[in-house]
Amino acid sequence: MKLTHTLGSLLLTAAFSVPMAGSAQNQVDIGLFRNGDNLEVRVKPSSDFDGIFSSLVFTIRWDNSSGAALGTIRQDGAPAMYLPIVRSGGVHEQGSTSYQVYAGFGVSPLESFEAAWSAGKEVVLATIPVTGKGEFELVNDAWTSEATHNADYYISLGGRDETGVIYKGLATAEEDGSVTILPNPNNGQFVFFFTTSAPTDITVDVVNSLGQSVFNEVLRGFEGTYRKEMDLTSMSNGVYYLKLKRNGETGTYKIVYR
Repeated sequence: MKLTHTLGSLLLTAAFSVPMAGSAQNQVDIGLFRNGDNLEVRVKPSSDFDGIFSSLVFTIRWDNSSGAALGTIRQDGAPAMYLPIVRSGGVHEQGSTSYQVYAGFGVSPLESFEAAWSAGKEVVLATIPVTGKGEFELVNDAWTSEATHNADYYISLGGRDETGVIYKGLATAEEDGSVTILPNPNNGQFVFFFTTSAPTDITVDVVNSLGQSVFNEVLRGFEGTYRKEMDLTSMSNGVYYLKLKRNGETGTYKIVYR
């Protein structure tokens, strides 16, 4: 494990060597969502938990040529008390790409603030105001994994490494909360789903960067939740687009296959 993460874990483990009774300690995933002019950083635990959220590290990446920028991170309610999160240094520029690392450390159990996590339920840890129309992405990449940066996603509960996965990395200005693509970016395998509350004719189309369709389906008078598992591993990696035509309007959603 990396030096910074190891040091933090050792210090916290020494202080809290006995996990809280009844507090499950299992992997926790993280996601980044666009909500208007804000990004939401959410975690999703695999088990119930009310113990000590010891530490968190995550990094957001964006194209600095877009003119987009991150504002000051904000936290509300219990998360602000059990895990304060701050910028770890300033913005790092690597060619045309900008990175901002964030870190949080906690020493008191969630239950001290009358808080608890439920398995599989997302928790909004923080919001970050943004300006511009750029795409922001929660990442583990070559830059974050360098020892001098030590900025891969990392989470510790009760002083133990419980790092899960980035289950939603990409957040765009056009993000529609009614359409979900998981994970995104992905390795060619992903699922997308959306809900329609009234009977509607819908055209579902997934196209590659050349505009060629790799999946198409027409739904007549569809109502309810549509879910589709996709496997593009037999195709070239790159950028794909999900296009949904509903009520005469077409929404386009970016899919990143790495």
